[in-house]
Amino acid sequence: MKSKQSSLLLGNIALTSSLLFLSQTIQIPIHIQARVPSKHQSFERPIQIKNESGKRTELYWIHPQSDELVLLTPAALVHGQTFALNSFVNHTFLVREVPDERTGGCDYVTGTGTVYEAPSLSPVCRSAYVTVNEHDDQVIHILKDMEIEVEDSDSHAQETSSSILSQCHQQIQRKLQTSSSANAYANATADALQAIEDFASCAHPSLTARIESLHRQIQDQRLLRLDLAESWEDRTCADFDLPTTSPARTRTWRDRRVGILLDRDDAKIHYVENFIAPDECAAVEAAARPSLHRATVADGAGGSHLQKSRKALQAGVRVPWEKEDEGDLVAAVSRRLYEYVNDATGYGIRTAGQEDLMSIQYFGRGLDDPEPDRYKPHCDGQCDGLAFQKAGRVATMVMYCEAPEKGGATNFRNVGVHVVPKKGDAAFFSYLGSDGKVDDRLTEHSCCPVLVGEKKIAVQWLRLGVDEENPWNSFNTLNVKIGSEED
Repeated sequence: MKSKQSSLLLGNIALTSSLLFLSQTIQIPIHIQARVPSKHQSFERPIQIKNESGKRTELYWIHPQSDELVLLTPAALVHGQTFALNSFVNHTFLVREVPDERTGGCDYVTGTGTVYEAPSLSPVCRSAYVTVNEHDDQVIHILKDMEIEVEDSDSHAQETSSSILSQCHQQIQRKLQTSSSANAYANATADALQAIEDFASCAHPSLTARIESLHRQIQDQRLLRLDLAESWEDRTCADFDLPTTSPARTRTWRDRRVGILLDRDDAKIHYVENFIAPDECAAVEAAARPSLHRATVADGAGGSHLQKSRKALQAGVRVPWEKEDEGDLVAAVSRRLYEYVNDATGYGIRTAGQEDLMSIQYFGRGLDDPEPDRYKPHCDGQCDGLAFQKAGRVATMVMYCEAPEKGGATNFRNVGVHVVPKKGDAAFFSYLGSDGKVDDRLTEHSCCPVLVGEKKIAVQWLRLGVDEENPWNSFNTLNVKIGSEED
């Protein structure tokens, strides 16, 4: 028995040593060599302030020399809103709750709603301080009661290394448990388990540092890629002879050829041939015709507004699911797209509570049009690389009913994917990973200027976490439940 226990211990040490070796030799291929200075050679850091407090807040920069407060937010941040800015390491900000609009105060104790001469200085209006650290990807979460939680590259690396070590710990423990009797395990593997703990304590800091170092390299490449995407967008939109990006591979879905243009866990782009029939397109356009209006975009504060970045006409079309058994054409194509999306993603999206099918129309007015119909680069969902917000969009299906003669391509500039619309075909893309986080601008896309001809599309944005009791329009454009903006 002693020999068997020694073998177990030696095997355990060998396994943990192998893990340490692997953790120190992790390699991630870098395909583009950055030739721009890393921001780690300076103190500049981009940060995001995310208001999740349930209250309205405002953000002030504190001058390092004079302590003067400089208001940064032009309007109060509502619950669910994110404010992005560039700052520097060790700069400090004051986050302050804005008094209730109804009472003029922030009196939580008595509930009297005392009105102060200077409400923002009310002693019961909560505030908090935030200091920029040296790490990347800093997201400052303002939580209930003005508690502050910082998420950054260091915390991500800590989480990743802890997860790796925990999995290895459990694997080794199971191996020990199955390799010896219960009594022997209880008495003879204490040293082996202690060795695991010692290994974890030793490896965790090194593994965390290694992961963050690799993350910094990736971030430098990401910044370069985003810079290159600007010129790529202009060049590809201007090249009317540029074909659709060649697929990495193809497959067949219900006798339809599918080109896989991007296939990642958190971001997929497919091109599906012959997805929508002419009579189905006609049915969608007929239903949309009475309510066509100028298209709007989210305003960043929970609503929407007209914006020069998007020039088109649109109208929502309610899907008549009650007529599906009667052969309704809108219901038929909608059922097909839901089945395709669920087959492609495994999200298990249901039809209840979803947005209307959207008819969007762009019109060309000639090659010299100074302000053509178009939609500049944007995301349909979050695309910030953070945890998915319940009831948000996770996938999009764009079905091409009319294709223009010149212009109108769908561009995914951050991944180098270019889709030339063809009547009857469709472009699908999803943007939620299996880890519960959304993609980081990989599916950001545009509609290139439509110059000659017409582009008519039927678009379905698909959400996760909506149902009959909580439909899509019970949430604002920040995915915050309407009525719960302030508790």
